Amino acid sequence: MAHELTQETIDAVAAIFDKAVAEHRMAGVAWGIASGGEVLASGGAGSSALVAGERAEGAFTPRVDSISRIASMTKSFTAATILALRDEGKLRLDDPIATYVPAAAHIGSFSEDSPALTLRHALTMSAGFVTDNPWGDRQESMSTDEFDEYIAGGLSLIAEPGCGFEYSNTGFVLLGRVIDEVTGVSFRDEIRRRFIDPLGMKDTVFSLAEMTDDQRSRVLTGHRVGDGEGATRFEEVDFDTPGAFGAMAGLFSTVADVAKWTAFLAEVGVHGADGISDDSRAMLSPASRREMQEIHRIQEWPVLEDGNGFGRVRGYGYGLVVEKFPKLGDVVSHSGGYPGYGSYMVWLRGTGLTVIALANSKYAPAIPCSLDALEAIRTHQAELVEAPKRELAPTTRDALEKALAWLRDVELEGQPTTLVPSGSARTVLANRAEQGVSEESDPLLALFATNMDQDVSRAERVRLRDAALRIAGLGRADLTLEKAASLKVLSPFQAVCTFEGESGKVLIDLLMDPRKNSQIQALNIKGESKDKGEASGAAPIGI
Repeated sequence: MAHELTQETIDAVAAIFDKAVAEHRMAGVAWGIASGGEVLASGGAGSSALVAGERAEGAFTPRVDSISRIASMTKSFTAATILALRDEGKLRLDDPIATYVPAAAHIGSFSEDSPALTLRHALTMSAGFVTDNPWGDRQESMSTDEFDEYIAGGLSLIAEPGCGFEYSNTGFVLLGRVIDEVTGVSFRDEIRRRFIDPLGMKDTVFSLAEMTDDQRSRVLTGHRVGDGEGATRFEEVDFDTPGAFGAMAGLFSTVADVAKWTAFLAEVGVHGADGISDDSRAMLSPASRREMQEIHRIQEWPVLEDGNGFGRVRGYGYGLVVEKFPKLGDVVSHSGGYPGYGSYMVWLRGTGLTVIALANSKYAPAIPCSLDALEAIRTHQAELVEAPKRELAPTTRDALEKALAWLRDVELEGQPTTLVPSGSARTVLANRAEQGVSEESDPLLALFATNMDQDVSRAERVRLRDAALRIAGLGRADLTLEKAASLKVLSPFQAVCTFEGESGKVLIDLLMDPRKNSQIQALNIKGESKDKGEASGAAPIGI
């Protein structure tokens, strides 16, 4: 989907990041708005390096090609590599990690009947490990042998594997070790071979040692946040050397490169099967990319008395966070926090519109600034944020039109008042054949699934129609799609049609059955008066 940003929108987004730097919440930041791998707009604020609160000699304003640590955004690369190996039959997600990393057999268990710790547990942050951000952030240089010794000594567990959610870096380091053992090369080389090189992410590396002189000149210096005033609170931090913990947070990258990665992940939510290239499929199947972006584990938050805890749904996929916002819809993301850095990538599942922020101060507010940027885009150009509307399957629209025609024309007199006896579809069809009833003698049989006349008699449906029309102040002739006040498409096979009248409204909820040659399995008719004082019929399906 093509996106064109107005200058007003770009200025509004820039102001958000400028303000964060001006308020000394970030030392510096490079940001971008992207779609389909193309950076549509970008900018930067602050400085690549600060000394005593002042811009260091040779420092620059961060920009789209500035290289920064992306920290835990690395987890999505590790997860994608695990899924690629799974797709190739080289491992299974429900295999015990100890199958591939023998030292993991000594991690220990939460209880005597704890299940084996699996790859899926680590992918979904449900291994039961203690959250380890501050400690784990400082272990990047730990070697593979040292890591194996560390886990062989046992780990503390707070829950049974597969129960609850607890963010764990150690879990993703274990996945990195699985990649090492299954492929016979380091996870770094495997990630580079499978994704970084094919996607042309030329500025994405695991260490300073891999960089050219030009790339080193574009690296943002990291800063811790001390107790100083204003910009003096930002103090330079050293780089660590790469090791086993790089599987959870080791990558350096740029806004431009991250845009290529998010486009690769996001395209499965934007394009149909025909819109994804063979080269893209060869890296990781669309099915596996969709799997990464589904909620596999709810992220648990304290339940607040004011109910604010229910403002959105948030969960963890495979190396990605998945959220459902009331106004933004389905959002996929991951943040990165590291000594000296804070980053965030976020995209709208329905459109692929992406915001990326790479800041060079520890745990910088990249998340709220990026979400504010999406809200700013929604405010100024709502059409860029809105996901494509769901469409009814042609068979569903045809069935809806025929059902409305029946409701307009049918008379109560002569309609069956009794229910068809219980039985499977095969039994009902056999009984019809014995009685000589066919679609020629009863055309509605071609429209209604066999359960329809078992659930509600046709006479009752007519009475429900008449009651609903009376409440709303409508006539039978008003029941056409052209006169509907709204048509809410819940899925290609379910819709709620609303008709507004002088005194109320009529809601008709239609649901098709799951067969290939589907028929109507439910047709609920409800009337509601404007003052809510009178109602008829059942609630729409699923409401």
